[in-house]
Amino acid sequence: MEIDIFPLPHRKEGIARNLDKGFLGILIITYVIAAFKTAQYIVGNDADKEFMCFLLTIPIFIGYYALFVLVCHGIKTVLYAYFKSHRKEWNSMADREEMEEHIAQNLGQIQKKVQEKTATVNNQKNAAPAVVDAPKTDSNVGSQSPEEVSVTPETLAKLQLKRDIQKAHDELEVFINQVQINRKQMNEAKVAREARKLEAILKYTRYTLMPHGFTDEELYQIEEAVKLLVEFNGVTRMEALSIGKKKELKQADLKNFCWNIAYQYGIDPKTTALFVLNLFYA
Repeated sequence: MEIDIFPLPHRKEGIARNLDKGFLGILIITYVIAAFKTAQYIVGNDADKEFMCFLLTIPIFIGYYALFVLVCHGIKTVLYAYFKSHRKEWNSMADREEMEEHIAQNLGQIQKKVQEKTATVNNQKNAAPAVVDAPKTDSNVGSQSPEEVSVTPETLAKLQLKRDIQKAHDELEVFINQVQINRKQMNEAKVAREARKLEAILKYTRYTLMPHGFTDEELYQIEEAVKLLVEFNGVTRMEALSIGKKKELKQADLKNFCWNIAYQYGIDPKTTALFVLNLFYA
């Protein structure tokens, strides 16, 4: 089943054709007036410049109309691209709805035939005495139609069960796809949130330690050590650092600085203390 997004229109007649002509006439008159007003605004409203306004109206009208055509073409192109990208999905949904409706109609017919057959058998049993059934031969079995042989309440129940299982499988597939999309979005949001949090911690590190006389190289080493601590819960070795002693830096400042970082990332006190000793051993 195909869905035509932009069907080719037939030749219009009667009221539709008249409406199209009227709309086109109003549009042209509007653009002519707008072009003339624009020309008057550019040239002026003097009587001696009226001929110049008429001459200037023609290119302005062409430009306005070309702009209108380009805008309409752009809108049509965008709508066509949007509908074309969703066309397969909508066709699939339409096919599935049509298939379910067809199955439902067939099931109703089968149920009706089974009920009629059951009622006929019950009436025969109630009206006639019981007789001994003769053994069925291959010819008798072969003479029955496939529908009479297969259409039974058990077969109908199996068909309904198969349909329910397929429906549940389709719903599960849709649910799994949605969960995967949500999980991907959640992971992306988590990564972005962690990146913003790390950037805030590094900015806090720079603004906290810059007033105490640290050089650019020392601030870089401290930020790298902070990254290692918050991302991998690791501590930089003392031998890999070259940070000098700062007389203005007090123990209370270091305590507040490191405690804030440890609190934000849930780092244990032992690791935090080792981080401070290795980083600011001088």
